[in-house]
Amino acid sequence: MSGHFDFLKKPLAREIAVIVLIKLVLLLGIRSLWFGGGVDVKDDGITVGQHVLGSASQPLEKNLK
Repeated sequence: MSGHFDFLKKPLAREIAVIVLIKLVLLLGIRSLWFGGGVDVKDDGITVGQHVLGSASQPLEKNLK
């Protein structure tokens, strides 16, 4: 009965497995450093709406009179 890791006896397969393992460790490290913190989401819809549409200095009813 052959073992599960018999392919690691070949030099090329062993090098590929080591490279893949190193890349996996590096990617997980980068993910934890840059994407580890949570993001606080707050609702600034009114502030953004006033900024985009402009805030009226006087109500519309006063401008019509």
